[in-house]
Amino acid sequence: MPPGGPACITCREKCRKCDRTKPVCQRCISKGLECKGYPDKFRFAGLATRGKWKNRAVPSEARSHAGRRQPSLEVNPAGSARRENTEQLQKPISLSEANVAATQLTFAHDQTICPHQIALAPGMDNPYQVYVLPLAYEQIGLLYAVLGLTACHLGIQKEDLYLRETLAVEYRVRAISRLGETLQNGLSGELSENERDGIFATIQILLLQDIFESGISTHGAHITGALSICNQLRLSDSLTQAHEQTVFFLGNLAWLDIIRSLTDPRRLCFSSDLREAIVRLSDLKFERVNGIPRTLFLIMGKVMEHAKAHALGNIAKSEFESALESYKAEFYSWRFPVDEYPDDNPRWPAVAEAFRHACILHTSRLMDITQPAEAQVIQNSVIAILDAAAEIPAECRLIELLVMPLFMAGADALSPYARHYVLLRFDHVKNHGGLGNLMPIFLLQSVWNGRSRQTKHDNSNIYWVLFVSILIPKTLLGC
Repeated sequence: MPPGGPACITCREKCRKCDRTKPVCQRCISKGLECKGYPDKFRFAGLATRGKWKNRAVPSEARSHAGRRQPSLEVNPAGSARRENTEQLQKPISLSEANVAATQLTFAHDQTICPHQIALAPGMDNPYQVYVLPLAYEQIGLLYAVLGLTACHLGIQKEDLYLRETLAVEYRVRAISRLGETLQNGLSGELSENERDGIFATIQILLLQDIFESGISTHGAHITGALSICNQLRLSDSLTQAHEQTVFFLGNLAWLDIIRSLTDPRRLCFSSDLREAIVRLSDLKFERVNGIPRTLFLIMGKVMEHAKAHALGNIAKSEFESALESYKAEFYSWRFPVDEYPDDNPRWPAVAEAFRHACILHTSRLMDITQPAEAQVIQNSVIAILDAAAEIPAECRLIELLVMPLFMAGADALSPYARHYVLLRFDHVKNHGGLGNLMPIFLLQSVWNGRSRQTKHDNSNIYWVLFVSILIPKTLLGC
């Protein structure tokens, strides 16, 4: 009989019987393969997937990154298990197919998701690869979030219900549970810098999984939790340029906060002081991830702050309209300085122009949501966004940054060819990332169908926000 104990990693990966001889498997040697050994002390607080991962094509490790920190895949459950609330989430399992699946998912995250989260010129380091996975191997909650996002992405891409509806959901539940506990620890002031950054990274990944699944972020409580940490630690005052990793994550969350508030300004969470600190301390990675230039981001934050104050009844309509007219004038007068291009790609000004007019368009809508789509100020911005998008060819990665401007233009596009062009550009985005977000297209189709049912002389506005409130319960939309 073969010796007892777990099979070697190589035999497990190849789903074959192992003779379990130590220190290396003789079956591997006879096949001319490298035996990867018996890491019997390796423990992963993961999910049992015995038999489920077989025949599922997941990318394997294909490259390494020079100069990048290479953490061990071993997860230390000791520090995190003491914060576990339930026996189900606390109990780790020994090396099994779950570990193989988790390892493959982390490689898939590194190779198929990270490259599409930022627009980089050749030779640049990807901050998601440099920051996220090293933090994930220190913090089990972030690792769960990474695995959940990747399983969701691959499940949608490969039309695999197990990956999307079972594995992704289980990892997500675990990530949210860990996040809640870590946030509680943070509010009591017991966070290291890496733990704090891990919270911000986890929140961003959970929001991205929201968007992958439904196209809309519903987890405002996560951003509220991040804001609580910022306020507790007075980050708007204490952050410096030395906190590059923290500023990177906060910048992305601050833009996601504005995006979420487009449907309801009352959902805005980040303060103007924190946004100003982010703009002051961040670098060109902000534009490479989010597309919008930081100056426009700052102005748009002020627009949404006034919209929130007006929605809550804290400022009068006249003050609100006067402020938005002023910010609108800033948008119109702004031009992208040549020395602020993220790299030498000549199409960055087109990206900036698309975002500039998307901001103008939404500001105009905030001032008067009843304004018909035929209004000249609306159509001027629609045309400007589509013209800017036309300068970015289908094969250019920068098109992936234009989802928000394309959606804004599409919501007020009137002609069939303009609407068709918007859908065509969404297809180009999908072709780059291998995954399309159906929710923006569904919302656009809802708006267009609503307009098609209007009578000839009825030019009242069909506002896309109304369809969001129908699709998602209001209890999920609050901050």
